[in-house]
Amino acid sequence: MISIRVPQNQDRVALFEKAKALAARNGVKLTGCVASGEFSAPQHGVTGTYKTQGDFLEVTLTKKPWYIPETLVKKQLSSFFS
Repeated sequence: MISIRVPQNQDRVALFEKAKALAARNGVKLTGCVASGEFSAPQHGVTGTYKTQGDFLEVTLTKKPWYIPETLVKKQLSSFFS
């Protein structure tokens, strides 16, 4: 399991809309609301959850292929939210 905490520097609703659009373009199923939810990309073997906690967004990957390094996952997730 991989978790990252990202400061909420952007408007939460705008960020959620951005995430939904990106998910739809990439075949990722995103369920939930601004506060919390789940995502999955079965074609890539990835599932996870997200939730807001105060001024942070916590994203947790609950499943990923073994051959994808944790550092790459954290870098990609962090770049999306910056």
